[in-house]
Amino acid sequence: MIARLRHGLVAGAAALSLAACAPHVPGIADPVRDDAHCRPREARITSIRSVLTSMNDAVGDDRPTQSEITTAVRSGDGVIAYWNDQVLRLPQTAARFGERDGYVRVRALAIPPAPTGSTYRHVYLEARDHGSYRWFTMQANDIQNICIEGHKQT
Repeated sequence: MIARLRHGLVAGAAALSLAACAPHVPGIADPVRDDAHCRPREARITSIRSVLTSMNDAVGDDRPTQSEITTAVRSGDGVIAYWNDQVLRLPQTAARFGERDGYVRVRALAIPPAPTGSTYRHVYLEARDHGSYRWFTMQANDIQNICIEGHKQT
């Protein structure tokens, strides 16, 4: 019995020491605000976070204007979500933007409706690029509708 207890304590101590050595990965926070175009429905925060984390690690060629982004989002059930420098692990994109730690600094994400029958959607990311924030076109694999019936969900 005592031997079994010692074995359990040793195994537990080993697990704790390994966990302490693991790198810290920042989580994805809820947006600080969102501009949803879902009337009369509301934007689902979990869907916004899911679209954000489903982006491919490659930047599109076009650089959309604020007017083009707003038009795309308002064309259906779309949303623009805002953060205070949310970090997002996209190593290749981060290197292109001059970030050395592999994380892109996200200020906003514009999510227009997904095209019917598509397996991906284009989204617009406002991210820090060599010290200045700019909009970029990205591809996200999550195509769920971000609007839900009822009240705002957090």
